[in-house]
Amino acid sequence: MLPHNILAFIRASFALFRHSSSANPCSSSVLCNRRELLSCISRRSCNIMAVPHDTSVRIRDVWRCNAAAEFKLIGNLKQEFSTIVIDTEFPGSLKLDFLCSEQDSNEDSTYRTLKENVNMMKLIQVGITLVDNWGRLPMIEGAYCVWQFNLCDFDMNNDIFVKASIQVLQNNGLESRTLGRLLLKHHLVFNPRMHYVCYQGDYDFAYVHKAVTGDQQLPSSLAEYTYSKISMFGRIFDVRCAQLQNFHTSYGLQKFSDSLGVKRISGTSHQAGSDNLLTASTYQAIKSLSTSFYNRHYSQTYSCIGSFHVRCGAMIFVVPKICIQHGNH
Repeated sequence: MLPHNILAFIRASFALFRHSSSANPCSSSVLCNRRELLSCISRRSCNIMAVPHDTSVRIRDVWRCNAAAEFKLIGNLKQEFSTIVIDTEFPGSLKLDFLCSEQDSNEDSTYRTLKENVNMMKLIQVGITLVDNWGRLPMIEGAYCVWQFNLCDFDMNNDIFVKASIQVLQNNGLESRTLGRLLLKHHLVFNPRMHYVCYQGDYDFAYVHKAVTGDQQLPSSLAEYTYSKISMFGRIFDVRCAQLQNFHTSYGLQKFSDSLGVKRISGTSHQAGSDNLLTASTYQAIKSLSTSFYNRHYSQTYSCIGSFHVRCGAMIFVVPKICIQHGNH
């Protein structure tokens, strides 16, 4: 039996998503729009991410050989940079009609689809950006940086892949179990001082949850998974949920960030490190509306719990274009 406060939180999260999904884009209840946000941002002299203008951000590629050292750096920084922005890249997702029954609620059906996908598929990349309370990134060796973890669990016999890219991962990537073990070792999960940010992060957190539990399958029920997820990650701010609720747009990350005047600082789309950094920049843009605005409208936790964006339908397989760049390591 789940504690009453957890059940109440789950119900509130579901209610929030249902309201946001059915909102009228022309409604007078819209809290902010592009003009208001850009006006607020333009009044500020600093970069949204507190990175000097025209300064690039280094995406630190993490492989099997340097994973322990890079996690040690992250562990040492987490006290000051207590917000973790996360993004993952994975082979794709199946919308599985046959898993849904008439007795299932929408939330149960979509969790069942998510669970089966995550249990079947393997992670390719995980992006992590650390941000402090003022929107600053850590600086290492004279460069602002974010991290991109490259994994080797991809199944060349059963998964769709680009041979050259996957060969690099198999030869040099780290195992997802190692990723999970290092997240635990450096107290980046099960730590109430850490706060997580994502964009449409239902699959992101499900894959990381699986890694942290040693590649165990996800819990059988949504209620069990929700309780475990809250324990593992604590507070989660899903930029996508804030977008639906307050901006009333259904753009993807790139188009939404463009509409806010937020630029991609480093890398290209469909790379976990670059997409992760763009999510962090978009999150900071929302916060930059002003302290009073942010506290009034965004201080509540916008959790992706219940906000599953995959719906049961025809059997569709989506394969993102993933480019793995293997540098010196």
